[in-house]
Order: sequence, then structure tokens, then C-alpha cells
Amino acid sequence: MVGHRRSNWIGIGTLLLILIFVSCEKETQESAAVDSVTATTDYTQLVSSTVVVERAALRPTLFASGVVKGQHEVLVKARTSGVVNSIDFSLGQQVEQGQTLVVLDDTIAKLSASQISLQVQNARKELDVQNQLYERGAISLSMLNQTKSALDGLEAQLERAQETLRDTTISAPIAGSIADEGISLILGDTVQAGQTITRIIDLNEMRIALSLGQSQIFFVQEGAKATIEIMTPNEVIRAEGVVGAVSSGSDSRTGSWTTFVDFTNPRPDLIRAGVSANVTIKNDLAPLHPLVPNAAMVNREGKTYVYVKQENSARLVEVEVLDRYGDLMAVEPIDDSYDLVGKEVLTSGLSRIDDETSIVTQYE
Repeated sequence: MVGHRRSNWIGIGTLLLILIFVSCEKETQESAAVDSVTATTDYTQLVSSTVVVERAALRPTLFASGVVKGQHEVLVKARTSGVVNSIDFSLGQQVEQGQTLVVLDDTIAKLSASQISLQVQNARKELDVQNQLYERGAISLSMLNQTKSALDGLEAQLERAQETLRDTTISAPIAGSIADEGISLILGDTVQAGQTITRIIDLNEMRIALSLGQSQIFFVQEGAKATIEIMTPNEVIRAEGVVGAVSSGSDSRTGSWTTFVDFTNPRPDLIRAGVSANVTIKNDLAPLHPLVPNAAMVNREGKTYVYVKQENSARLVEVEVLDRYGDLMAVEPIDDSYDLVGKEVLTSGLSRIDDETSIVTQYE
């Protein structure tokens, strides 16, 4: 029994000696690793992130939104008064140019035209007689001219009467879709001259009306290409368009400039007048400049600089800010012989950096 206990204590002592030996060996290795890192790291260098400078347009596109409408829209109005005999269209119907929409009672218009037509015929016969009498010297030139004047007046009345008769049939002036119906357009009711009958929209060629502010209008020209996006619950419909017109003056109420972007409707079955659309207008004439992030700019004693990475140090380069937009700035070096394009500019830790400061970049 005593020998067995002595054997257990010997085993436990051996295990403790092994654990102490392993622990000392691990501390020695860690100490050696720390000494190695310390020896290879220069703690006088500052760590900074960089961005490569590119020459590009600061404002290559312009974003705006507006409401879609038809390039060709008309309000159809009655040009004469009359009782509605028939209504030959319905909401949403596709109609062709010249198609009959409404027919008004033409009884009075026909009688009026017929009466004046007979008066014109009689006046022409009277003028023939007057011409013969004038040639024989039986009447004066003044009397002949009075007869001619009376005929001219009757012919003008006949033209108006015939026009009124034609206006009793109201037709579609353009091909398109019926957008709405006139108020109180009921069979048997009387419509008045000037009353709206319907609105017709050609859904094949559409237009977006944009209201642009002063900061935007300088970057838009007629003929510029544009991309249109219309969001629907199931998909995003895209189309290519062009700037069709830019107003020559601002709206006195809003101070904005109206700009039309025209496009061919890719989905006439879905895209209708009144929906909202996002428009991206391309600015092909935008000037190209070196672009740097706002975070790279340094202001020292009233001047503007950027730090350029040169091997393992930072070089302070004075620049002129030409324009700024979003998170970028368009700049040019004060020294015309120095080219920023392709260089790396520092964007972090700038408050601790001076000219020729030793640096390492974030990923070195």
C-alpha cells in the first residue's frame, strides 16, 4: 500500500516538471517573435490610405425626375352647339385620326346652309345681269360693285354655315388613346361651343417635363442623350431618350427651367401619361480634370494642397480647386509641369503628416 502511494506521488511530480518546462519554452518563443517584429518595424513611419487620381468628368451626368406625358396630346372641344345624337368612343379606346367621336343634331345647320346656298345662287344670277347692263351703260360702276359686295357677303355666310354643319360631327384630330371623357356628355343633352368632349394621347411617343434649377441648367443641351427609368411593382422599365427642348427663360413662379426629354414608349400597354420617371441626362461636353476625394484636401496658410505618395514619403503639392461635386473635387496643380493623373494621394492621417514625412500605405 505504501509503495503504491509513493509511485503515485512520483508520477504527479514528473507531470508538473513537464508542464513547467513547456511553459518556459513558449514564453521564450513569444519573446523572440516580439523582438523580431520590433527589429523590422520602423515606428517613425505614419500609416495612411491612398487613392489613385484619375482624369475624368466631375459631372458626367445629371439626375432629375418628372412626370410622363404624351408628345402629342389634344383636348377635343365642340366647335358648335347642338344636341348629342350619338357618342362613339369610350375611355381607354384606341382611335384613329379622323374617326367620329360624337355626332350632334344637324337639322338647323342643314337648313341654314341650304337657305344661304339659295341666296348665293340668286346673287350670282343677279350679278350676271348687272354685268350685262353695265356693258351697255345702263348702270353705273358703283351699282355693279354693290352687287359684287353683296355676293361676297353671302358667300362668306355660306362658308360659315357649311363649317357649322361639318362641326356637328366631332372627329379625332390625331390617332391615340382616349384619356378621359368630357363632363356631362350624355345622349340627348346639349353641348355648347367650346365644351370639352375628350382628351386624346398618343402613347407611342412620350415626353417627360423636368424642372431644373440654376445649378443644373448649365449642364443640359438640346440633343443630349438621356436614360429613363420607370418603376413598376414588378419591374423597372428603361428607355433611351433625348433632350428635346430647354426653355429660354425660368418660370417666374418657381425659378426653374422647363426641360423636355422625349422618348419612344417601350411599353405602351404599361406606361401611361401621368406616371413618374427618373431621368439621367448625359453631359458629353463636361470638361475632364484630375479628380481627388474631399478627404485628400489639405489647407495650409490659405493655400490648398494634396499629399502625393512618392516611394515611402509624402510630397506636398499645391493645387487649385476648379469645382466640387459630392465627395470629389476637380483640381489642377499650380505647377503646370506636374501631372497628378496616375499618382496616389493620401486620404487619412493628414493632420500628422508634413512634407517629406515617411509613410506606409494601408495595404503595404
